[in-house]
Amino acid sequence: GIGFGLQNIFNNMVSGLILAFERPIKVGDTVQVGELTGIVKSIGFRSSTIRSFDGAEVIVPNGNLISNEMINWTLSDSFRRMDIRVGVAYGTDPEVVLDLIRQVAEENENVSKEPPPKAYFIGFGDSSLDFRLLAWTDIGNRLSVESDLTVAINRKIVDAGIEIPFPQRDLHIRSDFRENS
Repeated sequence: GIGFGLQNIFNNMVSGLILAFERPIKVGDTVQVGELTGIVKSIGFRSSTIRSFDGAEVIVPNGNLISNEMINWTLSDSFRRMDIRVGVAYGTDPEVVLDLIRQVAEENENVSKEPPPKAYFIGFGDSSLDFRLLAWTDIGNRLSVESDLTVAINRKIVDAGIEIPFPQRDLHIRSDFRENS
């Protein structure tokens, strides 16, 4: 019984040494382990503390960090790609929309200039012409920058008189009554 219990402690300690020497994570990194995503607050000999984006401090055994798949979003740099999708009404000139979307991204000071933002016309949706903006920003600002871009894109599109559609369905009702004689 004691040997089995010590096996986990020993595994976590060896994993702590691996973390110390290989340094796949460091304090301040943004990591994802399973469903947990957050910022590494401390790396101990037996366990590490990750503060989730909800504010919870989660103590993770070092063995879990070594043996499970872990994504380190900030290992080599802190820039991440944003993917914003926009739909506009059929009949809209796609080139105009591409220019508006690209312009919004280029005007935002929190969007990386390298690589430059890219706007694409990706297809014909059920109710809209569909576009996609790919732009890079620092992971710490990602949600607020994505929100700012989405609001600015909406404003530019509305100001240009372009309609943002909503799903529509046509319903055809047949009234075919037959008299029984």
